Amino acid sequence: MHKVMAVYREEGRFVVRIELSADFDGNYEGDSDGYAWLDHWRAQVRPRIVRAVFDALRAEPGFEALPAPRGKSPDEELEVAVRFKGPGGKPKKS
Repeated sequence: MHKVMAVYREEGRFVVRIELSADFDGNYEGDSDGYAWLDHWRAQVRPRIVRAVFDALRAEPGFEALPAPRGKSPDEELEVAVRFKGPGGKPKKS
């Protein structure tokens, strides 16, 4: 089967950046707990955010979303490649 190559390519970018921090009271004894708050975020919150992002992107007809880590640590960054799959390069109007 012969695959047709795209003649033109358009690109765009949308960035969501989440900066994490934790504040402690005067009883703080250092990071001997191994950053438990960050481990909790990575185990409980991050998976829900990733799932929500992919659910939203994949719910849109004509688009596909794939993880695109590009060598970055998955603990620190989520990169997603979103591609339009429609005929003629134009999304269907709703």
